[in-house]
Amino acid sequence: MPDEAARRTLLALARESVQAGVDWGAPGAFPQRDYPESLCRWRSCFVTLSRSGRLRGCCGRLEADRTLAEDVWDNAFASGFRDPRFAPLLAHELSDLEIGISVLSPLEKLAVRSTAELIATLVPRRDGLVLAHGGERVTFIPHVWESVSDAATFVRQLREKAGWPADGWESDLEAWRFRAESF
Repeated sequence: MPDEAARRTLLALARESVQAGVDWGAPGAFPQRDYPESLCRWRSCFVTLSRSGRLRGCCGRLEADRTLAEDVWDNAFASGFRDPRFAPLLAHELSDLEIGISVLSPLEKLAVRSTAELIATLVPRRDGLVLAHGGERVTFIPHVWESVSDAATFVRQLREKAGWPADGWESDLEAWRFRAESF
């Protein structure tokens, strides 16, 4: 995981990407710089934008297919301008924009066959969760635990996010967990 200096670099890179989006309407090319080695490893992340404690955008990738620095750059822009839940960011919103980055561990497939088994497997406040069913995938990063009281609620709300019935277990349902270092 990135050290404190690398975290500052990633947060500055995310802010630069969002600023480019406001200035030019596009993220622009990824800035080629001499990044610390930890930021040149292939890692995936989510970038969360908020204002006054309220979500303003959140996008990311579950599996790494580029360097962490590149992933932050692209996901910061996507969070500000491509999250379908929100209108694109405006210039006046940048002054109080808070940026959070969650660097993900690789996904771990869970061998569970029921909601009860899934709930028993999850570690609150540590695990993120991916569910897949019928060709669709949905995820909650570990940060979501801050707004739920227990694992049953976590799973139920994730199913609702996907548009699936809150309770139940489909025969083709698959689950993965992951951890994230958030800063």
